Amino acid sequence: MYLALMGIATFLIKGTFMERFETYFNTIFNEMEENIRDKEAKEEWLANGYLKTAAHNYDPMLSYRAGTVSAYFQYSFALFDEEKKLLSQSKNMLSLVNPDTNLFREYLLVDDYLSQDELKELAYYGNLQITSFRSKSAFPSSEKGGSQPVYNSLDYRIMIAFKRGSDVPVQIVVQKMNWNKDEKEKNNAEVSADRQTHLEQEELILFSNKIWDHGRIVWSWTNPEIDISKIPQNYFFELECYPSFPYNSLGYDRWLAWQENPFLQNLQLDDDLFYTIPRYNAAADEFPPFLPQTKKVSELFILKDDKLAGTYFLVAAVDCHPWLAAMDYMKYFYLLGFACMLVCACVLAFAIHRTNLRRDALEENRRDFTNAIAHELKTPLCAIRGYAENLKEDTVTEKRDHYLDQIILKTEEMDALAAEMIYVSRLDSDTLVLKKEPVNLNDLVQTQLEKLDDVISAKKLLVLYQPEGEFHLTGDRKYLEKAVWNLLSNAVSCNTEGGTVRITVSKDRCGMENTGERIPDADLPHVFEMFYSGQGRLEDAEKHLGLGLYLAKKICTLHHLSLTVRNTEMGVLAEISRYKSHS
Repeated sequence: MYLALMGIATFLIKGTFMERFETYFNTIFNEMEENIRDKEAKEEWLANGYLKTAAHNYDPMLSYRAGTVSAYFQYSFALFDEEKKLLSQSKNMLSLVNPDTNLFREYLLVDDYLSQDELKELAYYGNLQITSFRSKSAFPSSEKGGSQPVYNSLDYRIMIAFKRGSDVPVQIVVQKMNWNKDEKEKNNAEVSADRQTHLEQEELILFSNKIWDHGRIVWSWTNPEIDISKIPQNYFFELECYPSFPYNSLGYDRWLAWQENPFLQNLQLDDDLFYTIPRYNAAADEFPPFLPQTKKVSELFILKDDKLAGTYFLVAAVDCHPWLAAMDYMKYFYLLGFACMLVCACVLAFAIHRTNLRRDALEENRRDFTNAIAHELKTPLCAIRGYAENLKEDTVTEKRDHYLDQIILKTEEMDALAAEMIYVSRLDSDTLVLKKEPVNLNDLVQTQLEKLDDVISAKKLLVLYQPEGEFHLTGDRKYLEKAVWNLLSNAVSCNTEGGTVRITVSKDRCGMENTGERIPDADLPHVFEMFYSGQGRLEDAEKHLGLGLYLAKKICTLHHLSLTVRNTEMGVLAEISRYKSHS
């Protein structure tokens, strides 16, 4: 059930992400078309002398737009001329901070100079720089005379060196910074040794002193086509830079996925892409459904008076993962759902365990009930059989009447036992409905005492009835009479000959105390259990059925009354009282 619900929810969320990715793709593609058609922007670039060709014009634009949406939505752009020749495409860039006025660019496309392994190393340190920026919440500040931001207090700094009068990079250096002023003097020796080590391994351009302050070099690249040993050091100038690698801000692994994705990197102007252009396809308005991997082409016309006039083709490719995006979005719901499932499973297991325990208890009660009934019926039946056999053998009139009286007595005992069993069955029934009528417990006590007059007289008992108030309640009179009868009969039958029965009644309590034998402490916790007759459960034929206190307790509980039995100095006290919450 859990897997089915989570699967359906993920499927629905996946559809939402698919629609969102399609909207992203169309929006970004349309924006790129508008940017390329922006005549004023191109003329400004040309007027500043930064760009000389269409390819250079669009390199930073195509690269900068890549990698700013989602980790599960990656895309690339490529620009082709009328002859379907590739002019530019999305690449990895270094953005230069405070570029020199003699440098004809603000960006450096490092793909043109670095190998794949070198790109991976630079991207790794670039991601560390971004992470440092986010963790420190460092905001860029400006140097005097500069309009571009300089990133201070970051853990990593990237510097690049050019030869004066050239826009070809000579060297790139990554430095791990240490801005702790207290440790600056301690690190000076380590920095000098680090510099000497790099000089021995690879000749470095003598950057200004600031690159050596507060840190050490962890990575460097030197243009293999330039022999810096033959060029005077003052012919170089350095700039600070930061990487603009697509998706690197979302994580190094996301950039690596984009970099090594052949669908995004090997863009070609295939003939089958022209179905989207009306001039080549009459049904161009009927686009196929958006797929996780999709390519799209647009034909761009540049005005004739533009210095870059002509026809170009813009190709965009997108590789998205809506299922992964949906699962990432749902991960906390998965955990919450799994936790809820575990809770439900535990509750269900507990309920099953409790049901099994209850079933076992009921089964045990059933066995005890059967054994008790068999035992209680066996005694009068044996007596009846004995008297019947005597009647058959002895026909003397005097003995015959005695035998018949005993048979009648035993049948009455069996009838009383059957009545007790009926009471037990009724009280344990889920369909039991108690009447609600006003009952005076004082009247019930006096009525039941009158029924015991003969027994009380025979045992010469002294009954002390001490009412201190009237105990009124609402309940079923018939069942309450049964409870009071069981308690009084126990107080009388379990008393010693010539003993005393003391009854006290107040508005909240009714106590019945006798001078009988005290109940052993080991038996007190079990006196209200069915079939318990002292010194353990019924196990053999000499034990007696104990239902009186069980029935009384059950009836009191159904009427929200408390029934307790305890030993006293006088003997044994059974007390009915109201629960505090119902007083």
